[in-house]
Amino acid sequence: MKKVKRIIVAVVGDTVLAIGAVVVALAVRVLFVIPGGVGILTIEWEWATRWLRRACASLLGINPPLKQ
Repeated sequence: MKKVKRIIVAVVGDTVLAIGAVVVALAVRVLFVIPGGVGILTIEWEWATRWLRRACASLLGINPPLKQ
């Protein structure tokens, strides 16, 4: 059951992330689409969590939190 959940999370997260990349390529505002895809991926993968923290810190103009 865990494996199925991971596959579903991966497919949904990657799809949203891909849509975000297409939107960037088409020069449309993407302030919520790409972070949304990365947010979905953070459910299962640590690298996505780090990337999302850095992106949020960058948008807010603060230093990213240290690895815990």
